[in-house]
Amino acid sequence: MRHYTVFQLLRRWQHITDDFKIINLDAKDDYTRVADLMYRASDYVKMETGKANNPGFVHSTLNDAPLVCGPDDRFLRGLERPDGTLAGFAGSIRHYPKHGHWYMGLLILDPNVRGDGLGRKAAKHVIDEARADNAPCIRIAVLDVNTGARAFWDKMGFEHERTVKASQNEDGNKRHILKLDLTVQ
Repeated sequence: MRHYTVFQLLRRWQHITDDFKIINLDAKDDYTRVADLMYRASDYVKMETGKANNPGFVHSTLNDAPLVCGPDDRFLRGLERPDGTLAGFAGSIRHYPKHGHWYMGLLILDPNVRGDGLGRKAAKHVIDEARADNAPCIRIAVLDVNTGARAFWDKMGFEHERTVKASQNEDGNKRHILKLDLTVQ
């Protein structure tokens, strides 16, 4: 078993996260790339929708937003590898649920890069965008069954705001709405 110093681990982490670029995505032009990522991250897609391969989920992830959000209020970001494939996706909107507030609809990573710091990098990017937009807060809904995601967002400083019970009309998943106050540093 190989042992690393803290300095070596930090350099390894920096190298891993520096190899990826955060890019803007287009719902139409990048559909295939996002669908490929969702196929690789089918464990989450199945948790969310009940089906591992779900083109409808990809389409709704890229296109759906509340009516109060215009096209300039939707942000689709990809974590792009040097080879052009996506290692992650972050979708967010502003002016939801209130004017000026931000909401992260989804942060999803390829299982092969989970635990390498990319989720933190993508989340921090979206949080920094919301701060730059003078948002007072940002929210995310976490599936009750996704305990790993709940722990991740807790570590990022998000706090439980409320729980939304599962609905028979939707996907049947109970969700926890988490909120990060951006007015404090």
